[in-house]
Amino acid sequence: MSATLKTVHVMSACLFLGNVIVSGTWAALAERTRDHKIISFSNRMVLITDLLFTLTGALGVVLTGTMMAHPLGGESAHPWIRWSYILFGLSGLIWAIVLVPIQLKQRALLARTDRITPEYLQLSRIWQITGAVATLLPLPILYFMVSKAV
Repeated sequence: MSATLKTVHVMSACLFLGNVIVSGTWAALAERTRDHKIISFSNRMVLITDLLFTLTGALGVVLTGTMMAHPLGGESAHPWIRWSYILFGLSGLIWAIVLVPIQLKQRALLARTDRITPEYLQLSRIWQITGAVATLLPLPILYFMVSKAV
């Protein structure tokens, strides 16, 4: 396994995990201000950085991880690889099915009014809780990558 492939894999994991952790924190801090302009800016930046860093990191992790797993016999040969795929896939499903649609609904709400509505805050609570789950799911994968044990 090449050092370059491992390096790209670790860099991709850093991009992915770093952005999902920072995005949730950034959004929560912005929403504490209850300032429409700050929250609108945060919402826009989270959407942009999700595309630039979360999606790029996720694609990099999947591509390089698959390339490194194949010579080891793939997911069927090692439970830690299978669990990594499962946890990463669940996190991705939550992101695609719940988090991004909520962000887009929030963006539309912010565009319609110059104040933060109860509907926006309700969506925010769902986004924060679901986002925390989607962020926690891939964290054990770091342990699996290092220990190669499950």
